[in-house]
Amino acid sequence: MWQKSKVVPATGKTAGFLFKRGVTLACAICLAWVTISFFPPVYNVAALDSPDKFAQMDAFIQNIMAEDSVPGASVVVVHGESAVYTKGFGITSVEKPRPVDENTVFVLASVSKSFTALGVLLLRDNGIIDIDKPVVKYLPDFSLADSSASSKITVRHLLTHTSGIPGSLAEPQGYFNGSDAMTDMVKDLSGLKLNNPPGKSFEYSNLNYFLLGAVIEAVTGQKFENYMAQAVFAPVGLEHTTLDQDKAEEWGRAYGHQPVFGQVVERSMPVFRSAAPAGWVMSNAKDMGRWLSLFLNDGMLDGKQLVKSDTIREMITPATYYNKDGHTVGYGMGWLVDTDANGIKRIWHGGDTPSFCADMMILPDYSTGVTAVINSQTSAQGHLIAPGLANLFLDIELEQLASPWWAHWKTIDSFSFGVFAISFLLITGLALFIWRLVCKLRCRHYVLYKPRIPAKWLPARLIFLYNIPLAAYCLLAIIGYVTFRLIYGYNVFKVIGDTLLVAPPSIWAATISVFALVALWSITLSTVTVFIRRNHNTNQR
Repeated sequence: MWQKSKVVPATGKTAGFLFKRGVTLACAICLAWVTISFFPPVYNVAALDSPDKFAQMDAFIQNIMAEDSVPGASVVVVHGESAVYTKGFGITSVEKPRPVDENTVFVLASVSKSFTALGVLLLRDNGIIDIDKPVVKYLPDFSLADSSASSKITVRHLLTHTSGIPGSLAEPQGYFNGSDAMTDMVKDLSGLKLNNPPGKSFEYSNLNYFLLGAVIEAVTGQKFENYMAQAVFAPVGLEHTTLDQDKAEEWGRAYGHQPVFGQVVERSMPVFRSAAPAGWVMSNAKDMGRWLSLFLNDGMLDGKQLVKSDTIREMITPATYYNKDGHTVGYGMGWLVDTDANGIKRIWHGGDTPSFCADMMILPDYSTGVTAVINSQTSAQGHLIAPGLANLFLDIELEQLASPWWAHWKTIDSFSFGVFAISFLLITGLALFIWRLVCKLRCRHYVLYKPRIPAKWLPARLIFLYNIPLAAYCLLAIIGYVTFRLIYGYNVFKVIGDTLLVAPPSIWAATISVFALVALWSITLSTVTVFIRRNHNTNQR
């Protein structure tokens, strides 16, 4: 029943339940709830002190896997033309565990770019394309927001990441599946804006290699996967390297993993055909040993010149340079080139998907190459394996390889757990607040009130105050969409959606819970402000 008399606003005290009762209770529950049993990993310290360097290498890998809860890993060390250490560790999946060995197939992530780059250069060597010609010559539908600027992008610019195409935030714009994935991707980039003029500077962007896959399909008339199998994998003798998910399954593959609320679970991101040239080649340790040897020996394997030596050298010679944390790094074609703080030259490329981690590295002064792949993405610890093996094998001190921000899922997962826990408890506090309010209404301590229109100044002010968080979120969403659409030419909500699609579910839970928290509290407080008053009838207790 609506009440119109003998009531005065009580919104301040009513809302006080939020901060005095709900928050206090939430904090108390949080302190009681966050009691987690911890079992430290067991390290193989004795083996690390062994005079046998291969035993030390075994122990080193096992210790990192134990510390970072890595399900499986596979590694190879090549010296000259021979693989001197090839081994698998752990299991392929926590759900259906099988032992990992040197034949287990892993996703190579961005290490795949070196394969795509060679595929393009072989077309150049065979006179099919000219890498210094504009991309639009081979992809007539290729046109970005500034068609004049995009028409100047050459195939070489794509190979060396100097096209000016923006990096990771724009990448989801290129995600497509199906037989027409490459052509669909090219058309969908029509609104994309360049960050820099073509050829001006280095900016790492997976979209460059997405487009190289489209170029390959356009000039060969074949699917990208088929061309790579026939022109690159088979001639080099890579018997278990593929872009075909079914073949990888048949040969025995490892499955990706992510941390979810502190537990590593099997979870692989969706595979998009258009993204295959940048990150979805799958291979095993044996084949990666041959791949490293191909570059260590100027394109010669088994006494045969499989690839022109000039082509191999071109790929691993810097075509452009950029500065990373005060350190100069060169980029060739599918390979990074730098000298670490200890003066050791390394030619390398790392790879990270949301569920896999990979590194390949050549140390030309030592005629040695190392590849390490793991079937999880938890932290940057995985990128310690390749340089660590080189250090143990050669008795040197090589620095850790660089890794992207999403190589720290474990930290992000822990943060997400905290955000989710606090949000959940505050929502629980809201439920208690509403329950207490209902009890007060039933006891007639509070009554429903039908406000006059226009509302009094005090309720209007409080309505505005309590809706500031919700209004701020809406305003930020509108500004974000308009800004990214006008300045960069892509849909920021598509980027966020596709990013959450591949991120650990704990991040979904944290994001959704925060939005739900803000919305529910804002709606509840504004409703209470308008419709509920303290009952000051002396007969009411």
